[in-house]
Amino acid sequence: MTMGKLYPSLPFAPGETPLSWAARLAALHTGGSLRPFLNDMDVPFMRLAGGHPDAIRRLCDLACQDHKVVEHNTIRSLDGRRFELRGEAFSAEFLTGSVTRFCPACLAEDESGASRPHARRRGRLEWLLAPVRVCPRHQQPLMERQRDAWDGKAWELQLLVPETGAALEALAEPLSARAPSPLQDYVLGRFEGAKGPDWLDGQGIERAARTTEMLGAVLRFGTDAKAGRMRQMDWDEAGRVGWAYTSRGPAGVTRALDLLLADAQGRCDGRLRRITTYGMLYSWLASSKLSKDPGPIRDILREHILDNMDVQAGQPLLGETGMQPRRSSIASLAASEAVNDVTLKNVLRAKGVISETEAELPGSHVLVDYETGKTVAAEMKRAVAVTLLPQVLNASRPMVAALMDEGLLTPLHDGGLKLGKISRAVDREHVDALIASIERIATPVGEAPGSMVSLAKSAEISRKKMQLVLSAVFGGRLQRVMRLENESGLSGLLVDPREVKSLTPRGRPGMSTGLAFMMLGIGAAAGKRLISGQFGGQVLKTVSVPGEENAWVTPAAMACFRSRYVTFKSLLIEAKCKQPQLKRMLAAHEVKPAFDPKTLGAILYRRADLPESLEI
Repeated sequence: MTMGKLYPSLPFAPGETPLSWAARLAALHTGGSLRPFLNDMDVPFMRLAGGHPDAIRRLCDLACQDHKVVEHNTIRSLDGRRFELRGEAFSAEFLTGSVTRFCPACLAEDESGASRPHARRRGRLEWLLAPVRVCPRHQQPLMERQRDAWDGKAWELQLLVPETGAALEALAEPLSARAPSPLQDYVLGRFEGAKGPDWLDGQGIERAARTTEMLGAVLRFGTDAKAGRMRQMDWDEAGRVGWAYTSRGPAGVTRALDLLLADAQGRCDGRLRRITTYGMLYSWLASSKLSKDPGPIRDILREHILDNMDVQAGQPLLGETGMQPRRSSIASLAASEAVNDVTLKNVLRAKGVISETEAELPGSHVLVDYETGKTVAAEMKRAVAVTLLPQVLNASRPMVAALMDEGLLTPLHDGGLKLGKISRAVDREHVDALIASIERIATPVGEAPGSMVSLAKSAEISRKKMQLVLSAVFGGRLQRVMRLENESGLSGLLVDPREVKSLTPRGRPGMSTGLAFMMLGIGAAAGKRLISGQFGGQVLKTVSVPGEENAWVTPAAMACFRSRYVTFKSLLIEAKCKQPQLKRMLAAHEVKPAFDPKTLGAILYRRADLPESLEI
């Protein structure tokens, strides 16, 4: 060794690391260890270990070595415990850390009987990579040595593997043959610039390897497996199993998740839980301490959970908040929609959404399509039992029966409500519309004028049916209609019995078009256009009445129209929001009126065009 250059020269060997080469230079020129040698050469150890160009080039200049060859095998330290090799960035967890891995057969070949074996044995770059656990040349597991963290920073084989010759060969003898895993081959090939599966190549190398190992670990060792308890060969096996799925991209990963789900369903006789279905794969991706983006595996698992498991509305799920569920348990749905879970289950059974067998299970164990369940729950909330209408409308039972016979209130189709302990019901929206019409057609008074009486009294005096009286009141056939300010509903209405007595009975259920337009909240001009056929046929179906000039609207036609269309004002009632908010919601979902409002003279929407969140 001279003061200027190191002599004799010791070329940098293919596949080795800068620290390995420096340790071999130390063994050759001083017979000692790495650190004192670097101090003598004025090469800072930590700078060299961090792959900094100044330290690399200083050592290369002393040893007459092309620095580009060395830098190609240099793992360069970045900020925040991040590293880079040949354009691939990764964290410290992708390296072996303070553990030194080696293949005793490789070291024995390196020595080949040399007088200074430590000047010949090389620390391979691949031994520093965590996913590399098997020697590609000798196809046997790598061994590990660790004395302390400080030694680990140098990975100095002279200190950690003092065995030489026969003793070194003896270390290799008990190791069983084992081919490298496809994941290991992929990692090494990627650092050499080789192309792999597109989905894995589209991720950082650490993400690709971690995803493959974590998925494979759950598949191979079950959902009870814990990362901290797994040995290196367990991880190697996990990589082999996981590769069969991640190498096929998202479809392969989804297939693996389907297998985990099927296994969990076979083991579970009740509610599926995410941790017992996906094991530590879910624990990893759901961790609040997740410091690194795990990549697209998290999105795929989130989609799988949404498609197959109970998710509550607005619940955070794998890094996303405000989730819109696709599947939900009956119990969760009932809680979020504020309805009784047993009643909801009965209605769902009656509608054929769930089977008789499922109906026998607890609500927390039965999954349904979220939007379907939400629609049913909304129907339940809108349903007003006919038995409650006298109280809601402040009316007698005969009055309620007359309203329904006349088509002023249309019953909801049974749809399972009978099993939900509501044998017959009407839509709350229609009830609200009827109450609103009372306020429009009746003049408020503090006390009843002498000539005015209640609806029931007028029917008694005139000997007319209540159905005819109500039809005349809401159809505008009575000149004088008043309402008591201190009494709501039908019982507060006042009419002139002389006018009622002059009414002519009508022999068919339903109402005039004028009354129908009023009950639907549509102006007369717009209503006439709806029945005129100018929009490609009658939007509101009417029938002709012999001897009468005006057309007639049957209760069935009213129910059909209400099931297909809704006015803006009625939608405000249904959505339970204010006008600006509703306009924003409709605009956000690009909902357009069913007909040009300027042509129709009213704003009317098709229910089929409404988003599920508005179609209530």
